[in-house]
Amino acid sequence: MTVTPERIAFPYLDEFSAETRISQDNLIRVFQIESEFHKRILASDSPSDRSAMYADLYATVHPLLQPDSGVNAEGVDVDRARGARNTVLLFRQELAGKSVLDVGCGDGHFLLAIHDLLPHGDLFGLDISEVWLNARKPFPPAIKFLRQSIVSFTLDRVFDVVFSNQVFEHLAPSDVSDHLRSVHNALVPGGRFILSLPNRLWGPSDITRIVDNTYRGRVAAQGSHLNESSYSELIPLLQNSGFRTITTVLPFASALPSLRSMRVRPWLNELMEKHPALLAAMRTVRRHGRPVFRNLIVLICSR
Repeated sequence: MTVTPERIAFPYLDEFSAETRISQDNLIRVFQIESEFHKRILASDSPSDRSAMYADLYATVHPLLQPDSGVNAEGVDVDRARGARNTVLLFRQELAGKSVLDVGCGDGHFLLAIHDLLPHGDLFGLDISEVWLNARKPFPPAIKFLRQSIVSFTLDRVFDVVFSNQVFEHLAPSDVSDHLRSVHNALVPGGRFILSLPNRLWGPSDITRIVDNTYRGRVAAQGSHLNESSYSELIPLLQNSGFRTITTVLPFASALPSLRSMRVRPWLNELMEKHPALLAAMRTVRRHGRPVFRNLIVLICSR
């Protein structure tokens, strides 16, 4: 095998390209763009400049991150659509019959899955870029989209549920408090904030996986993930922002229907993070080279 500069700098490029179905050239280009963005936005003390940086980044890298295969005739990534449906079924009890705001909605797969699977109220997607324009068209009239910053936003109505999937980790730390305040204000009293994001201790989980794809938390994210977190770090932030009754789902609940309706306090997730021996033991249980359990952060909070 020829040893190229790319293989030295990005030892997991082949592996990650095969996993994502995205070309190696595009992955390298995205890493270059996002690593520069990462440095600039963390150094910025201007909210308006950071907002412009977010918008420019996603408009630039989204076309580069389209898979080379697995897309149907409607332009829908089949795996992503299947994942959205599984997520809706996991949170059926929180979502059924409710109005939902999907913050950082991307291509709208999640809202479309709610529309197809559950009775629901109004469905709104909020994103700084119009990514949904590349998804299935037209969307049902019940689904509406707003192009607006997800950091600091004010809407003319409130929702039963605010949903955030793989979004929080993309926020610069300086923007977290404004984001959580906006989410809190967008909920009805007693409304639910559901958020899911990768666990920093099993990272990195962004484009940096072409550098380290071992899920051992050895390398910090260097791309669009500006704020990878853990249960122990995130729960106090949510509590300080006014969220209460914080629960999570059981491990593997998305794959096991009998577990989907169960909600528990996340004390076991936090315990694992605080005990290095337990953390190391969980990382050793692998299937096809990946940890079976990665302690994905899933939290359900009440306003």
